[in-house]
Amino acid sequence: MTELVFYYHNILPCAAFGVLEAAIKMHGKHKIITQFDEFSIDAYVLVDSPTSRIVAIDFDNTITADVDFYLNLIDAYRNRNWEPVICTLRDDDNENLLEIHDKLHDAGIRVYTTDGKKKRAFMLHEGISVGMWIDDYFPAITQFGTPLLVRNGIEY
Repeated sequence: MTELVFYYHNILPCAAFGVLEAAIKMHGKHKIITQFDEFSIDAYVLVDSPTSRIVAIDFDNTITADVDFYLNLIDAYRNRNWEPVICTLRDDDNENLLEIHDKLHDAGIRVYTTDGKKKRAFMLHEGISVGMWIDDYFPAITQFGTPLLVRNGIEY
């Protein structure tokens, strides 16, 4: 298995990030960087709502990059009263949902499929505020230059 590189750059404290950081340390094979280098980053960790206890995790090229790590991370969040959810650009086709649930060993996690729509806007439209995003592709979450990206050290 290859090492995954997580990008995190936020000056405000974030308890959800602390859970991820502890899981990475326990796993011992992945690392966190704070310098933006889109060519070396496997997953972006973007802090959003300071009051939400929801952590949205992407599926393709995020969870699928190390399923066992993410299953342990999902458990770690649940053990600390966070609600991990899957948020993917896929559509809600039964085959997609079956593949996701099967890969996660039917972990009982809510899955949100946006059918290619921007994830943050989709979730807010559904009435769901996300505390932290873990995703391999930050443009799927929001538009370039938005405060969410700037606050997280991504200035395009």
